[in-house]
Amino acid sequence: MTSHEFDDFGMDKNYIATYGRTLFNFLHKYYWRVEHRGVEHVPRKGRAILVGVHRGFMPWDAVMALHTIVNEVRRYPRFLIHPGLIKFPFLFNFHTKLGGIIACQENADYVLDRNELLTIYPEGIRGAFSLFRQAYRLKKFRDDYVKIALRHRAPIVPFVTVGSAEIFPILKRIDWGWWKRWTEWPFFPLTPTWPVLPVPLPSKWHLQFLPPIRLAHPPEAANDPEIVSAITADVKRQLTNAIDGMLSRRKSIWFGSVFQDAEALDEDEQMGEDQLSLVGDERTM
Repeated sequence: MTSHEFDDFGMDKNYIATYGRTLFNFLHKYYWRVEHRGVEHVPRKGRAILVGVHRGFMPWDAVMALHTIVNEVRRYPRFLIHPGLIKFPFLFNFHTKLGGIIACQENADYVLDRNELLTIYPEGIRGAFSLFRQAYRLKKFRDDYVKIALRHRAPIVPFVTVGSAEIFPILKRIDWGWWKRWTEWPFFPLTPTWPVLPVPLPSKWHLQFLPPIRLAHPPEAANDPEIVSAITADVKRQLTNAIDGMLSRRKSIWFGSVFQDAEALDEDEQMGEDQLSLVGDERTM
């Protein structure tokens, strides 16, 4: 008999495992062929805030990040989500069982007080509805996550996904008042397949976790606008640089790796440093 853990917010690890063996595994391995780098930066224990860039009005990039972390780190991050994502019956059940919780200070405190992983997308829902021509240009970041990290003394782990914007590339957005009131979505998106045939396109995905940012400031620094602003700008800069680097190495939306070239470059730089060190040692002999 399968045991079930009670969870205050309804996360269901058996549900995650079932989809992890079937749908998520298919999407990750064969459909979007997600390659990842830097997952070792996700802490194996203790609290942390994962700060990501969300593209695509369907949150499949969050699902693939969850699948990667569960399989590689054996931890279950919780995601702060917009209320509009649970307006529909299936999505409510789906997001809740995967660890989605409504974005608010109380829920963030709940997760971090229990030394869990909390995932936040600081651009909010509008970032997910970016037009395709601006898909990888970061918008205004809210700084709430920095204040939360400072108050809880939690490291920040930035991460980015390149490729998810292409599964439903938004070509136009319609500003319908009735739609916004009903769904709480900021726009009605139009893509090559949505809403006529809502099937995501099989783009190639690249997921990168960056080294954690460990904040040395005391919790009271959360009330200092200059410190909060500086940390927010640093996180945004690191995410922007990671995205730009991945895009510069991407040769196709559909195929190829962006990390193999980066690894080769890292090896070349390391060899160069070793050679310089060797020359320096010879001069001192």
